[in-house]
Amino acid sequence: MKNKLYFISFFLIIIIVFIMSCKKVNILSPTHIPPPTDFRIPEDAIPGHIDVNPMPAKDGEVFGLFGRKFKYKGKWYISAYRMYNYDPKSKTLNRTANNVILEIDNNANINVYAKNIDWSDFIKLNDISAIEDDKVIHEPDYDPDVYGKCSISNISVGYEYFIYSVLYNDIHYTSSDLINWQKQGRLNNIVYKMPTPNPNNPNESFQGKFGMSVYQVLYFKDYIYVMGLAETFFEQNPSGTRPVNASSYTVSKDYYYRIHKSKDTSVGANWEKINTPWGERSGVGVSYDKDKIYFTGGYRTYYKHDPSINKWIRESESLSDDKRIWSTTDGVNWTLEPNSDAYDKAEFIWGGVQKFMTLPIQRRIHTPKEPNWVRLDNGIYYKSENNADYNFYYFNGKSYCFPSPPYEEIEAAYNRGEEYFTVSERHLKGAGKNQFFAAREKPNEDDSWKLITPIDYTDNLMVWQSGGENVMLNINNKVIQFVDYYKMEMFDGMNPIQQYPDVINDIRRTAKMYRDGTHPNGKDILYAMYYDARADMMDAFMKNYEEYIMPDEAVTHYTVEFRY
Repeated sequence: MKNKLYFISFFLIIIIVFIMSCKKVNILSPTHIPPPTDFRIPEDAIPGHIDVNPMPAKDGEVFGLFGRKFKYKGKWYISAYRMYNYDPKSKTLNRTANNVILEIDNNANINVYAKNIDWSDFIKLNDISAIEDDKVIHEPDYDPDVYGKCSISNISVGYEYFIYSVLYNDIHYTSSDLINWQKQGRLNNIVYKMPTPNPNNPNESFQGKFGMSVYQVLYFKDYIYVMGLAETFFEQNPSGTRPVNASSYTVSKDYYYRIHKSKDTSVGANWEKINTPWGERSGVGVSYDKDKIYFTGGYRTYYKHDPSINKWIRESESLSDDKRIWSTTDGVNWTLEPNSDAYDKAEFIWGGVQKFMTLPIQRRIHTPKEPNWVRLDNGIYYKSENNADYNFYYFNGKSYCFPSPPYEEIEAAYNRGEEYFTVSERHLKGAGKNQFFAAREKPNEDDSWKLITPIDYTDNLMVWQSGGENVMLNINNKVIQFVDYYKMEMFDGMNPIQQYPDVINDIRRTAKMYRDGTHPNGKDILYAMYYDARADMMDAFMKNYEEYIMPDEAVTHYTVEFRY
């Protein structure tokens, strides 16, 4: 069941990303018109020519829906959720396998390292935490198996329980061959052991005679705190019964405990008892930042006798109406906050253990994911984008994707006083060209990247289905970029070509309304030109649908050379 949920979630994410990658075509405001291209970049970073060469697929084997790219034992690997056989003569695409690992050698040759991998193992591969010389490591980050997650271990006493220890989960998975995984570690490592209750000497620890319920465990400035305390029913009623004529009483406590990290947490005498300024409360609301602990709200838990059932019952009184917020910088002295601003910005701790608690277990250093750019020997960084030139048009509850019209050219024509614009085959083919960006420094900052295309390409254009920046590699100082056939499969399934004439007619009606002033937004010749161009692009696209979408040859990837 869990695997099915992961698959559904992943598929939905892919759909959303694909839709969001195409600009919506119903542009109703000039603010949505693509801005003018910025070509400013140091002259030495602008290539004079770009060679783009397709690499034929072996026996028609092509791939799509790429996941993780990484280097292991000196070789590049890429995961792909789909494997196909593509016949360029009939332009048919047939899926042949799922969950594939591709191995790429130093000559950019592709080897199918493994296919039809078990789904749970494939998920581990796509979420590698660390890559070492002889193995890769996956640390789960989904509930209930979050690696590094702390939890409170409780021991029951009748209907009550007391805190026993703080546990640490270090379950992880390792693989030396990227296919077979071994489970390592434990879910219930004891990190901090608490002092046990002592019926004969209740003052020996904060657990009293029979135990203490603890709502929060947190670490702050070298001290471990237990807060939101409530004693068990047995603490004042060791026999488990209470006289019916006894008074109701509160089990929430008006104190909390702390201990320095250097001391043995299992020894009760090492814990320091501190009275609260807010009285008897448990289930407290605690937040923290690097400077303070904040406290507010909570509830008071008490026992009262119910004569209708002749039993003592446990009830809670909410104190959420008390909006006061206390804070401390030293864990001992508390002051009232003037307002909730600092508390609202702090990290809230849900019932349990503070998630960044410092632990005496050495956590491994994660291997950074490969960036979405490549750096060549010339010191220049490169990345690509090839989805920005496609639009979605929404009609009768369905989405239709098609190449974007040349908005800048249309606007220039309008500024020259023209009222019509002619879309050509050049615009249709040009919309599919891959766009390359270059940066001299700071490649992780968006404003460092500058568009360096369109410039002079070879005749082999990179079509829109190329895998984009996520599957770009540097192999022997050449940029390698994979083609994503999943986009072709998905495109064909989402856009029934038989319905395009109705969509085109709707676009042309909108253009006419803008042209003659009958549109609700009034007359707008520029928008009329935009809509006419969209209809023309879609019409040309529809007539050349199969030729345009499906490649003339089975290609797995392109090699890209920037010539200076």
